Amino acid sequence: MDRVTVQAPSMVRAATMALAAILLGLVFAACGGGEEAGGGGEKISLRLGAGHPAGGAITYTNFSQDFLVPELEKRVAAETDSTLEISEKYAGTLAPLEEVLEGTEAGLLDIGLVPYPFEPSNLFLWNTSYYVPFGSPDPNLAIESFRTALDANPELAQDLEERWNQKLLGLAGVGNYGLITTFKWDSVSQLRGKKISAAGPNLPWLQPVGAVPVQGVLNEWYTSLDTGVFEGGIMFPEATVGFKLQEVAPNYTETNFGATVTGGIHVNLDTWDDLPQDVRTIFEEVGREYEAKIGEQISKDAEAALETMRSGGAAIRELPEQEQASWASSLPNIPDQRAKEADQKGLPGSKFIGDYLQAMSEFDFPRQWKIE
Repeated sequence: MDRVTVQAPSMVRAATMALAAILLGLVFAACGGGEEAGGGGEKISLRLGAGHPAGGAITYTNFSQDFLVPELEKRVAAETDSTLEISEKYAGTLAPLEEVLEGTEAGLLDIGLVPYPFEPSNLFLWNTSYYVPFGSPDPNLAIESFRTALDANPELAQDLEERWNQKLLGLAGVGNYGLITTFKWDSVSQLRGKKISAAGPNLPWLQPVGAVPVQGVLNEWYTSLDTGVFEGGIMFPEATVGFKLQEVAPNYTETNFGATVTGGIHVNLDTWDDLPQDVRTIFEEVGREYEAKIGEQISKDAEAALETMRSGGAAIRELPEQEQASWASSLPNIPDQRAKEADQKGLPGSKFIGDYLQAMSEFDFPRQWKIE
């Protein structure tokens, strides 16, 4: 089951966001955005936004706050005649999760931390790692494999620029997905009929066990688990603890669904074109540095999160390898299905997903996925 997004007509939504961007730009200009810096160089004021909160909840926004923004500001000040000031707007302050892509397109955000699972149609192939269940638990390998596939298929980045008016600076990801539940379970048969939530592209992972898939938004999971809207969720350790989900669902099973690429740092192309060339170079370098370093940070956060859960009394277990293999084998050939679906959309589906699988071939999958 895929996520179905009900949206306002695209022209109306785009026009509304464009108007909001213009009005917000006027406010920033009145507050000094775009003025000359004290040393004679340009003062650059930009808005960065994400749908998730920062400050402990989830790695990609934390790493933006702790590394990306300060590193950009520091390097621009040290290496150019310009000064850079980035206003950070997390937790959907300027654009909710499902509208960060459109907000960046319209210029409401100069830099958007775009969450790919909430754009299942618009960014179909950017969700490729979700089409490969029981993949590598290593976020570094997932991100590196995705980058290899992107480099081999430059038309994806070109489409992002031409159709969505934004440029990719770097990829982000999350750790190894598991299953958090309000109830204890020992056999996958006990999941039948249970309401289980997920981001969207990973809902098909539940198909063979007979669980009832529920589309969910992480910001609302705590209340939904606490009130019984659903009884479990496909989630990675760092966000489980970041959103304190173990308090209401104290059973965490390491199913080893795998780490995924969940989004990227996108910059509005109009903003990009207005930046001095030396500042652009720094943005490109820091964006790729973010991409190279975030996997290690995710792994550290995941390990710390598992320890927090254990020390807090949560029950943590690993699904036996035989059951993982059985679960994987009972799934349809999702990578091939999605590849064919993308091909029909005029996208390089078989090529891109095939390249991703090939780049991840060092990992010993419990099931060897193939593009037929």
